[in-house]
Amino acid sequence: MTDWMQVESWLKQVDPRQVEANKILAPLTSYTIGGPARLFVAPVSEENVDKVLETLTLLEIEPFVLGGGSNVLISDTGWDGVVLHIGQNLSGWEFEGNTATVFAGTSLLPFIRAAVNRGLGGMELMAGIPGSVGGALRMNAGAFGQEIEASVVKVRGFFPDGAKVALGRAAIEFGYRSAPELQRVIITSAQFEFSKEDTNVLTERMDDVLRMRKTKQPLEFPSCGSVFKRPPGYYAGALIEEVGMKGKVHGRAQVSTKHAGFIVNLGGATAKQVRELMELVAAKVKKRFGVELEREVKLIGFDDVRE
Repeated sequence: MTDWMQVESWLKQVDPRQVEANKILAPLTSYTIGGPARLFVAPVSEENVDKVLETLTLLEIEPFVLGGGSNVLISDTGWDGVVLHIGQNLSGWEFEGNTATVFAGTSLLPFIRAAVNRGLGGMELMAGIPGSVGGALRMNAGAFGQEIEASVVKVRGFFPDGAKVALGRAAIEFGYRSAPELQRVIITSAQFEFSKEDTNVLTERMDDVLRMRKTKQPLEFPSCGSVFKRPPGYYAGALIEEVGMKGKVHGRAQVSTKHAGFIVNLGGATAKQVRELMELVAAKVKKRFGVELEREVKLIGFDDVRE
């Protein structure tokens, strides 16, 4: 049996300010849903990430890595282990010419704005995608024909056992909402290369995307963004609408009335309610069209699911 007081003590030797017991995770997710972490650690440097992983490896504990929290649904009981947070605690960027080095916990939109303001193009159509740079890399985030893979030069981080990782673009087989070589990597920073373009043109493109998202997506409610990946030959939102699930309410969770591809938290929704609604939607679509909807959102802390 794990001696969690000992684990906490060891982690605090790295930096006591970065460790907290029984921290509620809901405020760190875009769903604003989620119970406590047994132990929560938020390193403020890549060096400290290395030290934390070294400690956890000695204790034979693999952490759950929480980034921007935009692509997860954390259970109501939380995570009965160590949560390693790579968020605003490890964020920021530095530009040099047409390239930028950015920490993985950096929110995507401010980074894209900073690039656009310098007349650097390549990610402006991704403005409005929620979450962090690290999460965007792991799922090869994209929008309107623009994906993060096109700008990647190098990704740095660690494997859960603490082994260092430095992968150049050629070593990563990016696919649709996937980057298999990065799935086991705790990403800490990345380097991107942009194309030099007119700042006004880039700003207009970015602003158009943000206006469109505000019009068509339910940004007024907490959500994880699109719940399901786009099935080949279809659009998930259209299929969900066709089976009459648009606007469906389950507890305090709802299939958005604005965009059926979103399941929103109306306020006070539980993870159980959101998950049950996801499963109901997928079952309805499967029965009517024979199409399997694959979740984009990861289920974390559920006894019957390991992702």
